[in-house]
Amino acid sequence: MATDPVRWTFDPRESWLARLVTYAPYGLLGGVALLALIGGVALIAFGAVDASVLAVLVVLALVGGPMSLLYLWLLVTYGSNGSKWLGQHTGAQITNRGVALSAVVGGLLIVAAITVAAELLAVFVTAVLVAVVVGSLFTTPVALEPRARRLTLGDDEGFGSPTVVGLENVTDVWRVPLGPLSRWRFVVLRRVRGNPVVVPVPDRHVETVERTLEAGLAATPTAEPKTAGTTRPMRIVLAAIGVGFLATAIGFATLAKQAERAAGGRAFVAVGYLVLFAVIALGYAGYESWLARRTTPSSDE
Repeated sequence: MATDPVRWTFDPRESWLARLVTYAPYGLLGGVALLALIGGVALIAFGAVDASVLAVLVVLALVGGPMSLLYLWLLVTYGSNGSKWLGQHTGAQITNRGVALSAVVGGLLIVAAITVAAELLAVFVTAVLVAVVVGSLFTTPVALEPRARRLTLGDDEGFGSPTVVGLENVTDVWRVPLGPLSRWRFVVLRRVRGNPVVVPVPDRHVETVERTLEAGLAATPTAEPKTAGTTRPMRIVLAAIGVGFLATAIGFATLAKQAERAAGGRAFVAVGYLVLFAVIALGYAGYESWLARRTTPSSDE
């Protein structure tokens, strides 16, 4: 078993799945900017611009248009202190060609979604947001120290503090192979104390990671089990709030179904948010209840 520390990152250059989650936000924002630019040029070219519209276009150009884009380009390229911000925080993994292609594809998807059904635009935006959240989990630098049975997610150069996992405190391992989708696989580690962590593992390091995990699972945990941070009344209130959000979402959906098509489309976003809040409240209440059941009844209150 290799004992030398190893480091890796979920690199977009090594996996199309990584490229997808990395460039998804650029596709959304770049697509919107591209369509806005094309729309403005079309208005000017076809003479559909009166004095009021021209004034609005001038304001947008000075505040949120090319000047802002130029400032953003300078900030990304050189940073506020002259450093290469893009290379520092992305490891030079994002290319200008990739950003441009993402903008074009994002613009086409936005047009297609609006053409087919307005609700699809909300689905597209939601998918991008999910990709951003999921991508943030998988693009974190990972360092493994087999001898010390220690795994570190993140580094001091990124945003936030790194997460250090003592593998002797891992109680269970879930492996999610991607098969032909990617040369990576995802490993979910459940810990004695602390939330589960998701670790992207490239195929070239699978053997080292597996052997280190086996050694950690066989070791004696050094951390105390995590206990519930809420009391039973608090969990009941959380569950009631979640049920209330869910009932309100059902009511909105019922009214939207009975209303005209435009009203139904506007209610779609509200229903989505209500369901999201319900899932968060009910999920947290259920998780805390599960933690409470692992402890003695006297420590529950």
